[in-house]
Amino acid sequence: MNEASALDKLIETNEFPIVFIGSGLPMRYLENFPNWRGLLQYLWSLTDEQSDFYAFLNRIRNDIAKENKHLKQNELDYLTNINVGTILEEKINELFYEEKIVIDGFSQKEAYEKNISPFKKILANKFLQYELKEEMINEFEYFKKMLIKTQIILTTNYDTLIEDTYNAVSTYGIETYIGQKGFFEQTIGYAELYKLHGCATEPQSLIIAENDYGKFNKNSVLISAKIISTLLHSPIVFLGYSLTDENVRKIIKDFSSSLSEKELSKLESRIIVVEREEGVEEIKEVVVTETDLNCRLTLIKTDNFEAVYKKISQVNQGVAPSEVRKYQHIIKDLIVDRGKQGALKSVLVAPNQLDELERMIENKNLIVALGDNTYIFAMPDVITYVYDYIFEKDELNSDIVLRFVASQLTKSRLPFIKYVNPETIIQSNLHPHEKEKLRQRLTNHGDLSEQIDMMNKSYKISYNSVQDILNTDYTVKKKCSVIAYNINNLNLKEVQDYIKEQLEQLKENGEAHINTELRRLILIYDLKKYKRDNA
Repeated sequence: MNEASALDKLIETNEFPIVFIGSGLPMRYLENFPNWRGLLQYLWSLTDEQSDFYAFLNRIRNDIAKENKHLKQNELDYLTNINVGTILEEKINELFYEEKIVIDGFSQKEAYEKNISPFKKILANKFLQYELKEEMINEFEYFKKMLIKTQIILTTNYDTLIEDTYNAVSTYGIETYIGQKGFFEQTIGYAELYKLHGCATEPQSLIIAENDYGKFNKNSVLISAKIISTLLHSPIVFLGYSLTDENVRKIIKDFSSSLSEKELSKLESRIIVVEREEGVEEIKEVVVTETDLNCRLTLIKTDNFEAVYKKISQVNQGVAPSEVRKYQHIIKDLIVDRGKQGALKSVLVAPNQLDELERMIENKNLIVALGDNTYIFAMPDVITYVYDYIFEKDELNSDIVLRFVASQLTKSRLPFIKYVNPETIIQSNLHPHEKEKLRQRLTNHGDLSEQIDMMNKSYKISYNSVQDILNTDYTVKKKCSVIAYNINNLNLKEVQDYIKEQLEQLKENGEAHINTELRRLILIYDLKKYKRDNA
């Protein structure tokens, strides 16, 4: 029997991985994205130098090699690039101060008052704008699915592709730390992005020249310690880096040197480096011994990144890392921060009430128990309830359904008509207060025409086909709203199919929240389908 691959083991252990993302990924997905050398050549072209760029590179590399005869080729190239970056920064800054070059959106006054290097402003401008390659759109969809299954992401890239993509598909988004900021504070440890070499949104944070690396290396012990403490408990995947990349080698070496022999023996399936091998569709996996790095690790060579993403996306702990970060933040605020203010009281909170928890606690000193009896644990969350309702699974007990609906804020939109009517309210075993909340829901949300009339004017665009709406360039939220407005003109089965597709995506992403526009659509669909007096 063949031994399971490292990616299959990742799925079996069901652990969110720590993912390092290098420049190989934006080069794969973005138009004209440069590698390090290509970036330096672009910057060289902005100077008045007449000599050949590669002649310049050869001179620099030769000088470094003479002084450091022990260096390997990748180490020599690494130092050459840093040295060239240092020289170019001096040249370009001088040209700007002498008013020989102009930088878009950047003035001499701003350079002086904010003390921003013109060279780094040019770099930032270069990486703030990007365009996705048309031919990579399909694979990129799987990259998105993989991204939200990562516990923590670290990158040396300057661009904003990672955070832009993550925040577009996740309700709560990712917490981004630029440079060394996140290494000096206590963090939650979920849905966090560490931009080790800075970000284009903050030009001065960019690390490219000798002085930048010098400052960075001063705190390298602290940075390594934070990274190592994180890596000890999670599998690690490197994407868009080569095993010859000096940044990768330093991280792995720092990590492996902190482990015992017993721990090192377990490492080979927990450090996975994915390298591109052009044209290779299969996933070629081999365990390699890196004497220099003091460890064995798994090297994957493939050009089929979609297959890699699909594997990682199968990790499913029932909740997305971004959800974990949100709720850990709330609970930490309650238990740690509020605890410092004096004696804590306790309150019982159902899982479905977590979204309203911060509003509920206000300035009270509380300890929250996430359910200490069977009823609390039987209560579904919003996604589970709506999923069961729309897919008509009927797996939830009717008493639990009524109690769940009664527990929601009266103003929140949810499907309910199938279960809630004056008769079922009277016959239920609910507390009078809960029964009254259900009656209020019938009054507030039970009229289809009223729900449609309340919609924003910008959504009141007439259509007769769901597909026509989906073919527009509207955002997903606007599509939901336009479909809701046209509910009386549309095929109800097609509306249901669209809602199912959206819910499947949320469930796959591990989200516990449904946005307002989708909630409204689901409610209007529910009223159209089940309310007898709205034919």
